[in-house]
Parts: sequence; C-alpha cells; structure tokens
Amino acid sequence: MRFPKSLSIGIRVPFVRTPALPALGPGSMSSLLGVALGAAFWILALLTFGAVLIFLFIAFVPMGPLDLIATSEDGGTSVPVPRAYFLFGVGAFAGYFAGFALILRHLRRIVFSLRIGDPFQPANVSRLKQIGLTLATVTGGAWVGQTLVSRLVRGALEPPSLFDLVTPAFSVLVVFVLAEVFREGARLRRESELTI
Repeated sequence: MRFPKSLSIGIRVPFVRTPALPALGPGSMSSLLGVALGAAFWILALLTFGAVLIFLFIAFVPMGPLDLIATSEDGGTSVPVPRAYFLFGVGAFAGYFAGFALILRHLRRIVFSLRIGDPFQPANVSRLKQIGLTLATVTGGAWVGQTLVSRLVRGALEPPSLFDLVTPAFSVLVVFVLAEVFREGARLRRESELTI
C-alpha cells in the first residue's frame, strides 16, 4: 500500500552553511560531535587555565591559614586549613581538567579524521592509547585524592571503595580494545592499498 504524497505549501527554507554550524547530511553526526567536542575542549581548557592561575596565586601570594567551617550535627567546628591543602586541592582540579582536555583534544582529531573519511589512520591508534592511559591516570588520581581527603577529614567524607573503580576500569579496557580494532583496520587498509 502506498501512501499519498503530501502537498507542498510552497515555503522553502534557505540552505545556509557556515563553518560553525555545518549542514545536516551524510556526516552530520560527526559534524555535530566535532562542534560539541570543540566547545567542551575550550571550556575545559579555560577551567584548567583558571585553576593554574589560582594555584600560582596561592603558591606565591603570602597568606595565613584560612578557617574552614565543617558542619556537623552539633553545630560547626572551626578547623584551620594550611596552604598546602589548598595547593593540593587546586592542583588536583587543574590536573583533572587538563587530563580531560587532553582526552577531548585527541577525540577531536579522531572525529576530524572520520569527517574526512579516513578514520583508520595509524595516528588514531596512538591517540586512542593515549586516551586510555590518560583516563586511567585521571581516574586513579581522583581515587587516590578522594582517599587522602577522606583520611584528612575523618568522618566528614566517606573513603572511596575499590568498587568505585569498576566502571572506569571497564571504560579504559573498552578504549584499549577500540585501539586494537583501529590498529587492525589500519593494517587491513594498508594491505588493500598494497594489493591495488
């Protein structure tokens, strides 16, 4: 059974293509991913830059320990926080943001190679491996940082368990498996180019 064609009312939307907003069509998902990854990369790069500036400010501007109020059931307790703790916290945030900015930078390059129609490049294999190593480093660093903070403020923060590492470890394994798939794809492409 065929459905009847709908009648056009004669209004046409003009086709506009700009570099910031690519046209929809056969690579539109990769174009959309490229724009989203670019925006996220620049946001994380700015956050990293801000965290580094705050770190340098705390490191070089003289100031005494600040009072931090930790609330509890019986009210609040004034706890002096040394400068080293602030440096550790801001440095950890800077490293966290920088690690994810590096991951997004590699992802942007992989998506760009997808947009030009050549995703199975040997460079993408090393990019995926670097993404996996960075993800493992950031995840392990965040876990160690949470463990240290929970020991410093006993009772105020629950220490992380080993089960908190299951999902990130699985993500790292998936990235390394994808790297091997891309390596095999690059090898097969190279063999097909040699046989032609």
